[in-house]
Amino acid sequence: MNSEQTQKSKSSYVVYTVLGALYVLVKVGFVSAGYLHLGAILHGLIPAAVTIVVCLLAQRALKQSAALLWHRIMLLAPLLIIITTPVYMYVREREAWLTNGRLEVLIIYEIMAIAQVFISLRQLKTCRN
Repeated sequence: MNSEQTQKSKSSYVVYTVLGALYVLVKVGFVSAGYLHLGAILHGLIPAAVTIVVCLLAQRALKQSAALLWHRIMLLAPLLIIITTPVYMYVREREAWLTNGRLEVLIIYEIMAIAQVFISLRQLKTCRN
């Protein structure tokens, strides 16, 4: 890998990590605006922590034999977020699951997770090469 590819790879990890941190920051914003309850911050902290830790471990294992495994997990984490977020919101709130700012949070979460999927696919491709 040349220095330009290395720089792009590092910036991809940074963007993935920032998107992971935004999971909790979005919830903090909606709680401070009064749309969601205080416990929603904890629900944003879980995907944030998982994606950040997995990204850091994938970046650390880049030169090791476990790199492919961590990059696959890096892809799996946002896919699980895409699947579980609407299900969790529905189970938790039932009929009111898309009211009072919840639809906006769902859309933002899904967009961030999709962006993380694309980043992780790109990183997985560079990891295989």
